[in-house]
Amino acid sequence: MKNYTHLFLLVMALIFLHSAARSQTCPSGNTSITTYTNTYYPGSQPAVAAGATSITLGAAGYGTTPISQYDIVLIIQMQGAQINSTNGPTYGDGATGSGYLNNAQLMAGRMEYAIAANNVPVAGGTLTLQTGLTNSYKNANFGADGQYRYQVIRVPLYYNATLNAGILAPIWNGAVGGVIVLYVSNTLNMNGKNIDASSAGFRGGGGKAYSSAGSTASNSDYVDAVLTGTGGKSGGSKGEGIAGTPDFLYYLSSPSMLATGVEGYPNGSLDRGAPGNAGGGATDGQPSSNSNNAGGGGGGNGGAGGIGGDSWSSGLHTGGKPGAPFAQQNPSRLVMGGGGGAGSSDGGTGTPGGGYASSGAPGGGIVLITAGSITGTGSVLANGAPPNGSIQNDGAGGGGAGGSVLIVTGTASPTLAVQANGSDGASNTGTSGSSGGQKHGPGGGGGGGVVYSNKALGSVSVTGGAAGLTTTLATPTIYGDVAGFAGISSQSVSLSQIPPFPIICNGLLAIETISATATSINGNIDIAWQATTRTTTLEYDVQRSLADSLFSTIATITPQTGRNEYHYTDAGSNASVYYYRIREKDINNTYLYSNVMAIKPPLSFSQPVIAPNPASASATLRFTNDRSSIVSIRLADLTGATVWSRQYQAPTGNNTVSIDHLQRLPEGMYVLQFNDGEKTSALKLFIRH
Repeated sequence: MKNYTHLFLLVMALIFLHSAARSQTCPSGNTSITTYTNTYYPGSQPAVAAGATSITLGAAGYGTTPISQYDIVLIIQMQGAQINSTNGPTYGDGATGSGYLNNAQLMAGRMEYAIAANNVPVAGGTLTLQTGLTNSYKNANFGADGQYRYQVIRVPLYYNATLNAGILAPIWNGAVGGVIVLYVSNTLNMNGKNIDASSAGFRGGGGKAYSSAGSTASNSDYVDAVLTGTGGKSGGSKGEGIAGTPDFLYYLSSPSMLATGVEGYPNGSLDRGAPGNAGGGATDGQPSSNSNNAGGGGGGNGGAGGIGGDSWSSGLHTGGKPGAPFAQQNPSRLVMGGGGGAGSSDGGTGTPGGGYASSGAPGGGIVLITAGSITGTGSVLANGAPPNGSIQNDGAGGGGAGGSVLIVTGTASPTLAVQANGSDGASNTGTSGSSGGQKHGPGGGGGGGVVYSNKALGSVSVTGGAAGLTTTLATPTIYGDVAGFAGISSQSVSLSQIPPFPIICNGLLAIETISATATSINGNIDIAWQATTRTTTLEYDVQRSLADSLFSTIATITPQTGRNEYHYTDAGSNASVYYYRIREKDINNTYLYSNVMAIKPPLSFSQPVIAPNPASASATLRFTNDRSSIVSIRLADLTGATVWSRQYQAPTGNNTVSIDHLQRLPEGMYVLQFNDGEKTSALKLFIRH
């Protein structure tokens, strides 16, 4: 019997642990992390309305762990902004030659967490959510506007996590990537390593050499097309950003330019106009020959990028316009750093050749970290990509903007360094072989990024990148180009400003759960729950489901001062099974959920519950008995040893039994075995002092 009991307890413990992993509830244990742990699905559904409870997903582009029911996911709109595409100074925001239109179609940066209600394989499919979405999302290819893209990211949960290698964000590929999301409920040990989304953001405009181009374009142009029109081409490609993706792109690790085969921006993806937060490409000072090379503009995010350098020989101010700052940024709305625009090139100098060295630099990605505490030295990085320093007598590309970082912790992190810096504009030597130095347009610097945290960090840097240089008679000099502007940082954001996370675990907030029971009485269902000790509770939502997944609110109860227990009666129906839970909402828009209760009317014996859980000194077992009987109650540790036991004469109806002296027991998980003479139940009880 002893061996059987020991085996039973071990099996129950494994079931509990498996359930926690499956359902992404508050985790336990220690985890070693050596690579990014998210899975990234592109949103393939064209339009997802606010309030929707399902999203159609394409095949995962990065990651191998599929979404399982109850997993946490992040939905984030990566691109989505309209621009004025007029070929002139009103390009972009309608006034400056840069930026975007602040209208109802501005969707970039929207994000929220949700709970999956079904499984979705890595091949994609329909994701069902437990509750409706707060925001709307859009997926659209290039057409009258630049492309709109959103992605859905699976977010694993950890209790303690240690970095045993540097973590690199997967590079944004136009559909997924560019983001790292990490949730550690207790301690994240940086262990001397970095979490790095540098260079993983929006891509730079791809450089291409046009020699003796025969272009009919003008050096006053703000936009020109790659794929349409007659005659040769000139100028440099615009970078990628919130308003779209150009035809020509630069990947940091790619030896050759990527051509998407679509123009990417309305009216074209060449020349100085800067769409959204992307840097503008250079407009050549003499388009007919593409020989008066100018520099690309820097990308923007928290700060604006810098304008690209002037044209060779003619000295015209035709460098790429700067990527605009994302003015709508806040801790709940973040974007990646804009890519720099390409410089114009006729000689194709530098490595890689063919003008590719004149490409703009990619921006930094996004890092979202939630942790009870962060220990050990380490850095969180979301910098723009470094410039190409091999260009000779050709225009150089603009710097990439710094990305965005949000860190939410329970304590200060004095050993953590955070950077979201814009990268420097690229320089050129102004020479080819033994010829004397001549000024060619350098790249503008990338704008600084965005860093938000709710507690103090060790150091924060959101500097703009320096302006690129050109060399005349061995003297490096700025030539009409400008450094990127500093970004934005705050180490005092409130929890009400961040996206609500659907699960509250220890470390960030007080350890607490809601204990609830459901009982069938005269054909009705009585739901009872105990009030938590939180002083910020706004309301209790009674939620019901027919499928243990899609819950809807059937009643909202306002807390009352001094009241410790609440009841709600749900009228009976012909349903064979009902599932209930209580959702507590606080003034900071965060949620705490009760256990899920399955009811099969008529109910002869309701599921026993124990509260508080975790417990410190004592806990209360609550159950309903359908007859008078002797109930045996036994608390055991995971070795099977009994640490507390009692026999109780339970009358018909509701019963409560106090389990005391828990302060004498070590912290950890215990199993409460409950037997009424006909059936045995087991509950997990966590003890925390």
